[in-house]
Amino acid sequence: MKLLSIKNLVAGYGDIKIIKNLSLEVNQGEILSIVGANGAGKTTLLKTISGLITPDSG
Repeated sequence: MKLLSIKNLVAGYGDIKIIKNLSLEVNQGEILSIVGANGAGKTTLLKTISGLITPDSG
């Protein structure tokens, strides 16, 4: 069972696109870890998933 499905997500701030064409599925029972360098888009991804940022597309 899918808990989260993201297809071709594009998100950012104004003209600056932080996330470009991200697709992701998380199924029941799976554990997901989001890691990356500073400025990689981790917080932008989580804010977009939670609805705090409106995606540009996807």
